[in-house]
Amino acid sequence: MIVLFTGLFLPSPCLPHQYHFVNMGKNWTEAQAYCRDKYTDLATIDNMEDMNRLLNLEHFGDYNNTVWIGMYDDVNSWRWSLEDRAEFRNWQIGQPDNVNSNEHCVVMTEGGEWQDEDCNEKPPFICYTSIGEKGSTFIFIDEPIKAFSEAQSYCREYHTDLASVRNQTENQEIQKMVSKGSKVWIGLFRDSWKWSDGSDSSFRYWNHTQPNNNGGVQSCGAAVFKGGKSWTERWFDWNCKDRHPFVCYSGELL
Repeated sequence: MIVLFTGLFLPSPCLPHQYHFVNMGKNWTEAQAYCRDKYTDLATIDNMEDMNRLLNLEHFGDYNNTVWIGMYDDVNSWRWSLEDRAEFRNWQIGQPDNVNSNEHCVVMTEGGEWQDEDCNEKPPFICYTSIGEKGSTFIFIDEPIKAFSEAQSYCREYHTDLASVRNQTENQEIQKMVSKGSKVWIGLFRDSWKWSDGSDSSFRYWNHTQPNNNGGVQSCGAAVFKGGKSWTERWFDWNCKDRHPFVCYSGELL
């Protein structure tokens, strides 16, 4: 059985970023606050085209030192300040090296390469502005029942990916497709709990005891709806080898 449900995502970038070079000395946290106040956030760089546009930015071409960009280390992984899904990296050879175990932010050199840096340093920084919104369709599939990795492969072959749940509205939309007492795979899996499609959405809807990695084998996320009181309408971590129905979505990657 396949059930479709169409939803609308929150605004997200869909046009090339407009970058702004700010030649003021601030630490990473201060730079982040400035960008969020004046623009959108510290710069996210999606690809080499973005890199080239940034390097050709007015006033930046004459600058020959490091600048802050929006990437930071949350100890477990590198991710963007705006929680953008971008996976593009342009590290200098030998980077990141986390000298003295305190280089948790990223600078770009005059050559466009990236280095990890102490967040308390005060170079200039790059901001960007983003606009746009995109739609999506959720697809509920209960045949054949698959393990997480198989469900992931299925969604990627026939749709886009396993479902990312970005807010309460989307959680409720998926909930409507799930039968009483059952659970479904969604796209969340353990790697600091990221989404299968690369999205870095910060929305979480865990049960109050979750995630608990019971037995050290629960590395995938499942949404459990309309079951027992302790399970109702919340997410659990689950053994990735267990077999459940699952939810996919169609639409451009965000």
